[in-house]
Amino acid sequence: MEKNAKILLDRYLSGNCTPDEKAIVEQWYLQLPFEGETPQQHRISTTQTEVWEKLQHGRQKAKQVLLFKRIALAASILLCLSVGLYLAMRNNEPQQFTVSAKNDIKPGRNKALLTLADGSVIDLDNAKPGEIAAQNGIIVRKTANGKLEYIVKDVANANQAISTNLISTPRGGQYEVTLPDGTKVWLNAASSLKYPSSFAKNERKVELQGEAYFEVAKDKNRPFRVATNQQTVEVLGTHFNINAYNDEAQVKTTLLEGAVNVSSGTNSLKLKPGQQALLNQADAKLRLNPNVDVDKEMAWKNDLFAFDNDDLKTIMRQISRWYDLDVVYQGKITDEKYVGEIPRNSNLSEVFKILELNHVHIDAKGKVLTVSGSKTR
Repeated sequence: MEKNAKILLDRYLSGNCTPDEKAIVEQWYLQLPFEGETPQQHRISTTQTEVWEKLQHGRQKAKQVLLFKRIALAASILLCLSVGLYLAMRNNEPQQFTVSAKNDIKPGRNKALLTLADGSVIDLDNAKPGEIAAQNGIIVRKTANGKLEYIVKDVANANQAISTNLISTPRGGQYEVTLPDGTKVWLNAASSLKYPSSFAKNERKVELQGEAYFEVAKDKNRPFRVATNQQTVEVLGTHFNINAYNDEAQVKTTLLEGAVNVSSGTNSLKLKPGQQALLNQADAKLRLNPNVDVDKEMAWKNDLFAFDNDDLKTIMRQISRWYDLDVVYQGKITDEKYVGEIPRNSNLSEVFKILELNHVHIDAKGKVLTVSGSKTR
């Protein structure tokens, strides 16, 4: 295995490796934590086995470019074998994208606006922990760890006067809220949720724009309904994710636990865990994806971007929401499909490094990204 790893590095350094081999070596390099430590020999041997297996797997994927897999340890151990020569080569290559540390764009974080029934707006990012509002027997508070929760103090008063609240996240924001019934909702960037300060006796209904993950509190007497632009999801108590961004071709409802009913017009689907409903936003047609990749759909909640045969524009839509950016395209854009994961807590420059290595040139000016298509090395 040590010989195989050396062959791979020799191919790269001599310029004779395949595009897949080149991408793997360069992308692993980006994850190096260079601490000055020398890895133990048995760890080198183990890692080289993983590296070679990953390389063979990558060759089987036609027109796919591996962003990177979550094996930073493998990266550091393998490339420490020849880091000096590799660094010399890197330093002699022209870089088409650079960004200074002070101008780098940070990833998104917890921030949102809460609009109360009387029209007053609370910036949750700047609000201090504790009670931030009181509405008809309902206490609204921000927790010490930056979440929003509703606490029913006076049930009779709460049921008599139901008011509507709206929580909205900007691009570059996300937030978690616990509704009056105990349902937990995680809002992704550029999303909003409209809901009553307390639910009615016979139903629980909210309205979603964008993306959110729901853990619905069980209540067999009050179904929980989520309305988006063209569909309604109804449950009694379950865990599911809805992606309903207006700039996506489909509304995706993914079930993790329990059962949900998804309806649009006269069409409806009942989902089982691991299934997904796909609503075409152009013609409102509803269809079933029986074997969805749940990990990919839930990656955003687990602080990851996850791609599996996704094109560049799909990826850039996610990046634009999370980093609060506008994207402009120039020239012919690569049709390559991308596979891999990127931590959502990465600075934008780190994401650029990965995409730049895959034949994409990105120019950043202020809050505008210009993607100018394929580049060659």
